[in-house]
Amino acid sequence: MAFASVKQILLDAQEKNYGVVAFDCFNYESIAWAVEAAELENVPVIIMQYPATKKIIPFTAFSAITKAVADRVKVPVGLHLDHSYDLDEIKEALEAGFPSVMFDGSKLSFEDNIKYCKQVAEMAKGYGASVEAELGKVGTAGNLEDFADSSKYTKPEEAKEFVERTGVDYLAVAIGSAHGFYVATPKLDLLRLRELDKAVNVPLVLHGGTGIPDDQLLEAGHLGINKLNVGTELDAFFFQYTAELTNNAKDKHYGSYTVAMQERIVDYYRKKLHVIGA
Repeated sequence: MAFASVKQILLDAQEKNYGVVAFDCFNYESIAWAVEAAELENVPVIIMQYPATKKIIPFTAFSAITKAVADRVKVPVGLHLDHSYDLDEIKEALEAGFPSVMFDGSKLSFEDNIKYCKQVAEMAKGYGASVEAELGKVGTAGNLEDFADSSKYTKPEEAKEFVERTGVDYLAVAIGSAHGFYVATPKLDLLRLRELDKAVNVPLVLHGGTGIPDDQLLEAGHLGINKLNVGTELDAFFFQYTAELTNNAKDKHYGSYTVAMQERIVDYYRKKLHVIGA
């Protein structure tokens, strides 16, 4: 398997009713350890790059590292650009070898979101790449209204029209999740998820995977969510473990505590990979 098409990974998940976890990574270790954990657990994994991190790891380097690490394992490893709002940036990622990209037009009007997502879908075809879009508001977990106000959730009839008119390959939906650390325990609208799954024929994506109770995630995986994004939690664990090891280490060398961190981070990945049914 090794380096694989994100679209095919998600179509397989859709066919078998489970979800694949996608991690927002930011350096060699976060990529390599996620892939190591996936191989140990014998499940697929998707490695994502958030565009802002290209300041510290360019798209070309991120793509090359992911492909090199994937070549060492047998499980499917996907590569995806997360949350880009810029067509030039998406083109840059495609040219760097990203086989899957996201254009986030969720802050635009319905028609403008369709307009730009259609352009991205047409651009991506030239690279043999697939496209994720977002419909509905998946806001900030620090704002209760962003994930508790059902009027902001994705409407099934709009989702159907959106997918048909844009030709995107998978769709991120708003059903009660948000990005970051939650100020209150989220409650996913699983009834709406059922309706969305019936309305569209593409895999569905859930953003805001940090802090959603595991029982809700597992059910969401069975009801149509085929990709779960996790970023904030991973970043926080890296920061926490780095601080702990740095403060307590006798040997004050970066390499020493990186090796010490590996076991703890890989263990985190191994547990997280199964939360949505893989």
